[in-house]
Amino acid sequence: MMVARRSLLALPALIGTAQAQPAYPARPIRLLVGFAPGGAIDIIARLVAPALAARLGQPVVVENRGGAGGNIAAEVLSHAPPDGHTLMLATPGPFTVNPAIYRRLPFDPVAGFAPVAQLGVVLDVLAVPAARDWQDTAAFIAAAKARPGALNVSHSGVGSGSHVGIVLLRSLTGIDLVEVPYSGGGPMMADFVSGKLDATIGTAPVLVPLARAGRIRILGVAQAERSPVLPDVPPMADAVPGYDLRSWVGLMAPAGTPAPVIARVHEAAAAALADPDIVARFHQQATEPKVTDPATFARTLAEERARWAPLMRAAHVTVE
Repeated sequence: MMVARRSLLALPALIGTAQAQPAYPARPIRLLVGFAPGGAIDIIARLVAPALAARLGQPVVVENRGGAGGNIAAEVLSHAPPDGHTLMLATPGPFTVNPAIYRRLPFDPVAGFAPVAQLGVVLDVLAVPAARDWQDTAAFIAAAKARPGALNVSHSGVGSGSHVGIVLLRSLTGIDLVEVPYSGGGPMMADFVSGKLDATIGTAPVLVPLARAGRIRILGVAQAERSPVLPDVPPMADAVPGYDLRSWVGLMAPAGTPAPVIARVHEAAAAALADPDIVARFHQQATEPKVTDPATFARTLAEERARWAPLMRAAHVTVE
């Protein structure tokens, strides 16, 4: 009887604990995207959102907060309640590159966030409008060297993956290019396809369909080896030894998000990207699914901060 009485006395405390841990998710989830609609990251977000929703049992609504290389979306995330109902489809900028180039950030790029999972690696490419004569990376570099400061190259914002790719290209080749920043991949495409821009380093999900339609030409993939996505396109490293740019997408939550919530989202993401249909759709977007656990994702972030910060500082890239 004594054991039974103690169990009964403990029951209210157990009920209170259960009530303090509401079921997750309890309402729709916001998925922040740091770039304008229509770009590669937005496309991937709109693939990920319904896949997560199907496994979490609540709608996942994509919310574009473009600008400042992803910083605006990251700031929104940093101020969101740490309950898992606001997430971000993270890209390298706010978390690995921008800390080295912005004099002040409205968030702590390390302590302000909780990594959930890396989701995949996005293929980047060097591309030019179809009207340009250059047929490969070496020809473009030769043209840039012959006319210093005459050719322009666009990117989707200071600190974005495409911007880092341009800085890396300039660092390894010494070419002088005029950088033209945009707030995202979508707004840039109209000017690029029309021939107002000379070149871009951007994500394959946006550029490959335009190349297949004959509107642009892809000169090289921005990595050290050929890609199975574009097996006929040589790596930029053939013309620029040491060139290797790896863009990724992942899920980030606000700091303080409970570990069970992070585990739940990670589990849903891993299940989604194990689905052959989702894998095929990622491949259509020139993105290789690669789901990592929160600890591994955190290590990736630390490694990239150590890699890109010296490059950006050496190039004197700064933003007030």
